[in-house]
Amino acid sequence: MTASDIDDALRQADPWAHDDALALMATELAADTRIASAASARRRVRRAAWIVPAALLGATALTAGALVVTDNLLHEDLPIAIEYTTDTGRAVSCTATIEGGSLFAPREAEVVQYYRSHDFTGIGQRIYDYALVLTGERVAEPELLPRSSLVVADDQGNAYAEDGSFSMSLTSFLLGDAYLDLGIDGSGDSWLSSDCTGELH
Repeated sequence: MTASDIDDALRQADPWAHDDALALMATELAADTRIASAASARRRVRRAAWIVPAALLGATALTAGALVVTDNLLHEDLPIAIEYTTDTGRAVSCTATIEGGSLFAPREAEVVQYYRSHDFTGIGQRIYDYALVLTGERVAEPELLPRSSLVVADDQGNAYAEDGSFSMSLTSFLLGDAYLDLGIDGSGDSWLSSDCTGELH
């Protein structure tokens, strides 16, 4: 029985009169609905039977991955004091902390030892001075540049904004130079956190 048959039957029906043909059509409609509903339920059960193992397999893979793959954190406190004096005479003191990354995690012990033993005396002032080079406020003299970067402007040759210049300088000195010292090469990432605001003046 099609939808148009049902519509025609309902339009012609007298709600108060009993019609055997109409009763038969209603019975057929109910039977068709039950059959379709049962078939749909069977499909849902079969689909659910596939989804559950797939979900369990996915959860198992995620659990196994969590056991095998590291979180790329160094699991060590590696704070570095950043102290500098601005060109207006303000003394600034803040901290950067090396967190980890895919470039550092495979060599965690070596990286931790490097940051613990490396002499970071004067690094804050060097970070500040290079940030001024990046903003175009200082000439790019060789002694002001980190060993890992000769960048003095952005990709379009423009000076960096103040906040971007300090971040770029911070990561160049504390991460980029460490790659050179540790002989780290290849693709991946590393990161640090800092409470430095990047104040330049």
